[in-house]
Amino acid sequence: MKKICLFAICFVFLLQAAAFAETKIAVFSTKEVMQKSAYGKEVRDKLDAKFTARGQQLKKEREDLEKLKMQIDSNAFEGKVLQDKVTEMRRRGRDWNEDFSVYQKAIQAEQNELGKPVLKMLEKVVMDYCKSHGYTIAFDKQTPGLAYIADGLDISDALIKALDNAKKTGK
Repeated sequence: MKKICLFAICFVFLLQAAAFAETKIAVFSTKEVMQKSAYGKEVRDKLDAKFTARGQQLKKEREDLEKLKMQIDSNAFEGKVLQDKVTEMRRRGRDWNEDFSVYQKAIQAEQNELGKPVLKMLEKVVMDYCKSHGYTIAFDKQTPGLAYIADGLDISDALIKALDNAKKTGK
């Protein structure tokens, strides 16, 4: 019985110590870290290299379609020519929409594929950073429910440096 009472007293003291322990909270922005870190920029550069030419081609096709629509709207054509131009505009518009949809899906798939290792490394960096700096809790700023963030809680800049260092060292 004495052992149980002694255990209960120790447990109560441990809970009190935990209750009075300092709670250190941090916030960060995954989006900001991805945009500003060297690793995130590397991913964006790869995406740009792969998709910029196709994006410009689609933009040019869209502009050509708008020009054709303006010609049709300005009554530049009559009769059979007008019907052919309207049919051409509709066909090219459908084709453009399909091409644009495929383009967007390809970008999204590539972004997800290239972003996975960055996010995985960032997750480890956040955990290591928070442990080494004594943070109890860390929230992503985009987390729903964060209505106020006091100055000094944002560790995004420190995480950008830590992620860049982790990428350089390969950890």
